[in-house]
Amino acid sequence: MDQQVDCDRLAPEVVKGIRLLPVVHDRLEMGAVARVVLEALQPAAVAVELPAPLKRSVLTAVDRLPKISLVISEEPGEEALVWLCSPGDPFAEALRWARARDLPVFLIDPDLRGGQPAADAVPDPYAIWELGPEDYLELLCESLQRRPSSPMERQRESGMAFRAQQARRQVQGTLLVLVGAAHARPLAQVLPDPTAQALARPRRSHQEVRHVHPRSLTGIFADPPLAHAAHELLRQGSLPEPVPIRDAISRRIPLERHGLRLLPGEEPEQGQRRRMNLARHAARRSVRRLSGQLFPDRRELARVIWSVACESYHEQTEEEIQPWQERIFFEFLRRHCRLQGLLAGGVFEWVVAARGVADDNLAWEVFDAARCYPWQESSAEIPTVEIDGDLLDLGTRKIRFRRRFFRVKRRPVPVRRRPETENTEEWLEGFDSPHICSYQPEDIVVEDYARYLQTRALALLSSEQKRTEPFSTSLLDGIDIRETLRNAPIQKIYVQEFGRLPGGAGSVVVIFDRDLTGRKFPHAMTWLGEHDQESDMAFYSTDPTQQVVGPGIMRATYGGLMMSYPPGRLYDVWQDPEYRRAREKAEVLLMSAIDYSREKLVVHLAASPPHETMRQRAARQGKRILHVPIGSVSPMTLKKIRVVHLLAGPDKRKIAADYIW
Repeated sequence: MDQQVDCDRLAPEVVKGIRLLPVVHDRLEMGAVARVVLEALQPAAVAVELPAPLKRSVLTAVDRLPKISLVISEEPGEEALVWLCSPGDPFAEALRWARARDLPVFLIDPDLRGGQPAADAVPDPYAIWELGPEDYLELLCESLQRRPSSPMERQRESGMAFRAQQARRQVQGTLLVLVGAAHARPLAQVLPDPTAQALARPRRSHQEVRHVHPRSLTGIFADPPLAHAAHELLRQGSLPEPVPIRDAISRRIPLERHGLRLLPGEEPEQGQRRRMNLARHAARRSVRRLSGQLFPDRRELARVIWSVACESYHEQTEEEIQPWQERIFFEFLRRHCRLQGLLAGGVFEWVVAARGVADDNLAWEVFDAARCYPWQESSAEIPTVEIDGDLLDLGTRKIRFRRRFFRVKRRPVPVRRRPETENTEEWLEGFDSPHICSYQPEDIVVEDYARYLQTRALALLSSEQKRTEPFSTSLLDGIDIRETLRNAPIQKIYVQEFGRLPGGAGSVVVIFDRDLTGRKFPHAMTWLGEHDQESDMAFYSTDPTQQVVGPGIMRATYGGLMMSYPPGRLYDVWQDPEYRRAREKAEVLLMSAIDYSREKLVVHLAASPPHETMRQRAARQGKRILHVPIGSVSPMTLKKIRVVHLLAGPDKRKIAADYIW
């Protein structure tokens, strides 16, 4: 559906030759409105509400787009003044449009000393898709006009009127002036009358343009970086080519082995290609039309983020997101936005909702997709700056800054960031040891869970042999409450006696996925316990060489595992000719569990019971397989034990905690 706008109503001619367009600073929807008005009116020049002394630096930042820049100016005794130049900002859009056509541009905001701009409450600009931009901006200007204005604001508006009048005399044709909605009506009132030049600073002693580090984008953008990326792609006037979602998410690149050294996985150009594919996928799937032009829809972008994050989550963890989780995600998101007075959520709301319906892994995938902005690299032709709250890290020092315009207070995104590296050689240098070992905190969790399964199996088997009888002389193993209540009319107490089991539980087998094709979990391994508190283990998993997460640290996902105690006895079951008759990897684990168990009971946790031939094999050895349905145990606990990290040498255990989360 193409939503048409009335540009004469949006940008009325307040005096002959000057049209005034009110906007909301830093917001993506206002960039869309600005471009529609510019294309419809085709003004002869553009003026924006930015400090006049910063013109040279502002134009440098605009010419760098789509790379994001900060214009920074410092004066002694004052906080640094900062303007963020981004594709979706209405001022950047207007200046970029004019520069592409070699039209004059003017910065008309007087640079007054001291004071802070007013922090006006502004409704979510997403409302333009429901109300229309004309009604939204008209209601916004009307509500902001009712608030009291300070003497400094009146000085600024008078100074802007003076500079706009001067600019109008320098051009032949219409001058389009873009100002914040709070100043639109007061400025329209003073523009027809003669005004004096404000006593403003004519120049600034120090100003510079800095490249923004990609890690800082989520902290300075009011809208998700991926939305700005989609906006940039749609500026071309056509939809990007379709991109398969696999090309937009896959971070798994097979690693080649050369002796003991692993070569890099995702090279910089491969990562850049993946991010660009994600931006194209988002631009194509979340498009809205405004007067024939294409723009991203932030509400639809949430659905794109969800689908991309779920696919990547499945690739990384082999876990499937269920339909009920999707329903809860969007319902949670809708209610969370309503509580905050928003119509469409952003990075913070998406991450909170994802963590609520799944776990931190899905929350990270949502965050990683939402922060995608493919043109922003960690280094550029100009110095790079990082931002932490209201502090700018300039490399040699940190300075406190203030934005020229009101900004929404940023909240830290509640997701633990994964360690990353731009130089894969740093991580690959860790693969200098021929030894592979496990991560001990994970060992403790898995061993504890095996003991829990053994205890549960014994309890289940004991309850199967339970005997109940009326109380006579002994309470046996306690009162059977259920049977006693059932026989309450006859006023008899029933007691219970659990069956006595010969021996205990031995080997434990856990099958997450049978992997009948043999492609999902191609890596098979057997390793021995390092001390008498650990068991021997055999397992099959995803290929750990496809997920290098730290220097000498790899991650994999179990498809199935077998644990046998005591340690030091397990031969490599994947090479043992005794198990070549097994039809699948899950049967190899169960056959070895039967053979190596010193107890009469073998615990089997899986979705389906073992084949009858496995029960017969156990019976021939005087043992029994007790099947526990995997659906009867906690899925959250299964997620915790299903991930395994392999370390290239015991020395990596000292640093593993920094890379394993």
